Amino acid sequence: MLDLILYELRRSVARKKVISLIAITVLFEVGTYVALSQIRSPRIEQLISPIQPLLWIAGVLLPQSLLLHFIAISIASGSMSEEYEQGTVDFFLTKSITRLKFGLSKLIGGYILVISIYLLMVLLAVTLSELLFGVQTDLSYLPSLVGSVIFSSLTFFGVAFMAGELLRRSSLAFLVSSSVLIGSILIGAVLIFVARLTNDPIFNSIAIALPSWGATELPFLYASSIPNASLIVQALEIFPAIPGTEADAIVLTLGYAGVAFILSFMSLLSRDIPKRIS
Repeated sequence: MLDLILYELRRSVARKKVISLIAITVLFEVGTYVALSQIRSPRIEQLISPIQPLLWIAGVLLPQSLLLHFIAISIASGSMSEEYEQGTVDFFLTKSITRLKFGLSKLIGGYILVISIYLLMVLLAVTLSELLFGVQTDLSYLPSLVGSVIFSSLTFFGVAFMAGELLRRSSLAFLVSSSVLIGSILIGAVLIFVARLTNDPIFNSIAIALPSWGATELPFLYASSIPNASLIVQALEIFPAIPGTEADAIVLTLGYAGVAFILSFMSLLSRDIPKRIS
C-alpha cells in the first residue's frame, strides 16, 4: 500500500497544476507578510503594533478561508478521475491489488499532499512572522490550530474525491466541487442576511448545515480562544459569522466527509472499470 501512496504523491506532484498550487502558496504567504511589514499608515501601524507577537495566526488562518479548500479540490478531483481518463485504473487492477486498497491509497496519498502544502504555508507563516515582526508568542496553540485547519479541509477534499470517482472526468469533477464550495458560501451569506432581517433562527440553522460552514468556521472558532487574538480572527473571517460551536463544526465535517467517502467507495467497488475514458 505504501508503494501506491508514494505513486499517488509522485503522480500528483508531476502535474503542472500541483506545481502551480505550490508556487501560489509560497507567493501567497510571502506576499501577505511583506505587505503587512511595508504598511506605513500611522492608523494601520497603531492597529498592528499590539498584535505583532500573534501575527503567525494570520498566515495559519488566512489560507483556510478559500485557498486551502481549492487546493484540496484540485488534488482530490483529479485523484481518481485522471486515472480513468488515462486508462491506468484497469492496469493497476490487473495486478494483485484490490479496488479497496487502490482507492484508499489514492485517498491517503492525495490527502497527505494537501497536508504537506498547508504545512509549507504554516512554516512560511511562522518563519516570516518571526523575521519581520519579532518574537512570536502563544505558539503552544499552533499544533491544535493547524490540526483544526487540516481536519476542516476533509469536507471539500471528500466532496471532490467523490465527484472524481462518480463523474470520472477531472475537469467536470473540479467544476462541480468548486460550485458546491462557492454556492454554499453564497447561500449561507444570503441566509444570514434573511435571518437578521426576520429574527428567525431557522435560517441560521440552515446556513450552519451547509457544507461550507463547518469547513471554514472550525479553525476560527478555535482561534477565538487564543488570548488577544480576537482582532486577527475578526479581520481574517471574510464571510459573515454564524453562531455555532466547535462540536457542531466537527460533526458536520465528519458527516459530509464520511458520506462523500462512503459513496466514493461504493462506486469504486461496484461499478465497471473502463479501460479508458476519453
